[in-house]
Amino acid sequence: MTLKLAAKRLALPLVLSLAVSACTSTTQSKVSVDYYSISGNSTAALDQQIRDKGPRIDGGRHAVAVARIKIIPNVRYNTANGLCRVSYSKVAVNARVTLPRWRERGTATKELGEAWDNIDRYTRLHESVHVAIAFRYAKELERTLKELKPHPSCEVLKRRVSQMVASRLDEHDVTQKKFDADEQRKFALLSRKRGA
Repeated sequence: MTLKLAAKRLALPLVLSLAVSACTSTTQSKVSVDYYSISGNSTAALDQQIRDKGPRIDGGRHAVAVARIKIIPNVRYNTANGLCRVSYSKVAVNARVTLPRWRERGTATKELGEAWDNIDRYTRLHESVHVAIAFRYAKELERTLKELKPHPSCEVLKRRVSQMVASRLDEHDVTQKKFDADEQRKFALLSRKRGA
């Protein structure tokens, strides 16, 4: 995504409230934000800095921003009356968001400054949606694990838990990729409309 595309104002309603409410759903989670510095006094210069310095994603290309997310289940079992049950289930989210920081924002032209403010606002909201998706999946997984029925064999129950965790993590990955694909389609449509 370039600054030129981001100059259009984009509305993502409820994203901030979604991210904040999601963050209270699990314990032992951590969300951190890191920055990389860019400089320049034109959209072309800033785009080039992002292409050179932005965080690397699929295939080694640089992105404007990224949220690196890990969902970490912590499950304990106990046996009573001949049945093994999940006695404890907490699912943490560790997210590390990397965003750009433009050093010359204070001295920018009005037009370039507004374009940057739009991209900055959008990237923060976009990455917060990724984090909110992760918290939603973590909360759902935690609840599902707690609701598992006891089983005579702890080994069987542990296999079920492993399969459930793997399945939910796969679903989470698909949902994250779908969100990015949907956003890319929106930008492509905006770009075509602006070119018309």
